[in-house]
Amino acid sequence: MKKAFTITDKKIIKNILDEAEFGTLALCSDNRPYSLPLNFVELKDEIYFHGAQKGKKLDLIKQNSYASFSVVEPYSILPSYFSTDDGSACPATHMFKSVIIDGEIKLVEEYEEKAEALNELMKKLQSEGKYIPLHDKMYEKIINATALFKLVSISTTCKVKFGQNFSKERYEKVLKYLKQRGTSKDITTLNMINEFYNV
Repeated sequence: MKKAFTITDKKIIKNILDEAEFGTLALCSDNRPYSLPLNFVELKDEIYFHGAQKGKKLDLIKQNSYASFSVVEPYSILPSYFSTDDGSACPATHMFKSVIIDGEIKLVEEYEEKAEALNELMKKLQSEGKYIPLHDKMYEKIINATALFKLVSISTTCKVKFGQNFSKERYEKVLKYLKQRGTSKDITTLNMINEFYNV
C-alpha cells in the first residue's frame, strides 16, 4: 500500500475503531492460523473483547498470546470506467479505512477494569442507553463468570484510501460518476474523498 494512504493521526485511528461494529482477531497455534470476528471496544489505547472462560479462543491465547487484530470500514467500489475510457481493468479499486494492530493479549483479572471495559462495550453497541451501567452490583456474578481480554498494541498501522494519489482529471471523473450513481455510500465516499484528497 502506497505511503500516501498511511495515517498516523491518533484521532482518526480512534474514530475508525469507535465506528467499527466488529473486528477480526488472528491467532496462531502450532504454526496454523485461526481468525475470528468479534465485537470489541477501544479503551485507553487497548482493544478489549470478551468470551467464555473455556473454549478454543482461550486455549489458543494461552498457547500463544501474540495476535493481530484488524478492522475495515468499506466505502464505494470504483469500477475501472469511473477512472478511464480505454477499457483497462487496472483502475478498478475500492475506497476504505482500515486499522491493523499487532500486539499481545492479556487476560483481565481485575474486577473494576472488567466492569469499565464491558460498560464501554455496552455504550458502543447500545449508544441510546436504556440499561443499568455495568458497575451496578447486579452484574457482579456475570462479570466474574466472563473472560475479558485486552490486546496491548506493539504496533498499529492505519490506511485510508480515498483517492489521495488521483490526478486532478481522475479526481473530477470519479466524483462525477459517484454523483451520478448516487447511493448513500457514494455520497459518504464523496465526502471522504473531498476530506482526504491532497491531504
